[in-house]
Amino acid sequence: MSTYNPKNEIKLMILYLLKNVSFSLNHENLSNFFLDKYTSFISFQEILADLVDTKLVEEYKTKTSIFYKATSDGVDALDSFIDEITKAHREELDKYIKDNKFKLKEESIIRANYTDSTDNNFKIVLEINENKDENFKIEMDVPTSDAAITMCENWKEKAKNIYTYVIKQLL
Repeated sequence: MSTYNPKNEIKLMILYLLKNVSFSLNHENLSNFFLDKYTSFISFQEILADLVDTKLVEEYKTKTSIFYKATSDGVDALDSFIDEITKAHREELDKYIKDNKFKLKEESIIRANYTDSTDNNFKIVLEINENKDENFKIEMDVPTSDAAITMCENWKEKAKNIYTYVIKQLL
């Protein structure tokens, strides 16, 4: 006989969400579902850190985002304890995935990052990655961290238009 533990159910719900979207989710998209309705920000951070520490969730950090993906151990744990997620919560997760899958996927495939360069410049990498394939990538040096941050933020909003423009110019 198991005792209900809301933190454990939230862990399983995170694994359920990550498994069922089949791509990495950024921190904002992952936390949006859980905050206020299920847990506080601090509790969510602790739960997520525990999932990463126990290698049930893989974390990928850039300077502008953090992405998460369920590991094979995480999927196995979810499969073993799926019944610990209430039917109502599974239905709510399924609805969230259905209603937001396109938006979540778009935000997960468009990535921007920057690093310090040795020659007092900042190297930015702007990417569109789908299905773990690198579809489109721009790398360049910029003179300031402010420029790097601005370009990374703008990339998230303008990537599709820039990609479409480049393809049209090349065809």
